[in-house]
Amino acid sequence: MVDRRSEELLQLVTRLGVTAIKVGQVLSIRPDLLPAPYAKGLEKLQDSVQPFPAALGREIIERELSIRIEDVFSAFSAEPVAAASIGQVYRGTLRASGEEVAIKVQRPSVLHDVALDLFMLRF
Repeated sequence: MVDRRSEELLQLVTRLGVTAIKVGQVLSIRPDLLPAPYAKGLEKLQDSVQPFPAALGREIIERELSIRIEDVFSAFSAEPVAAASIGQVYRGTLRASGEEVAIKVQRPSVLHDVALDLFMLRF
């Protein structure tokens, strides 16, 4: 029963979005605030957040940095190498220097979503 409820809590927090996921991540390391089985279920939020589409990530990077990925990077990962509640990370190699770098991109509308969540929590 607890395992099922823990999974339901995880699914609910995930559906509620970025702010709830951040709260869930905090609760997952605070068994003094949440019963251990529920905290254990929320641990999946630490490293198992679904990525948003890679094509959208590339589009955001190009728009925000005013670049074409092909012009700046000699290699760029087709899919994110990591995804989290606020953004995701790609691996790339700079064309100019050959340096390997991590490129972080925020989830679309994350600032708006967090601001709206915080506004609603005020009441």
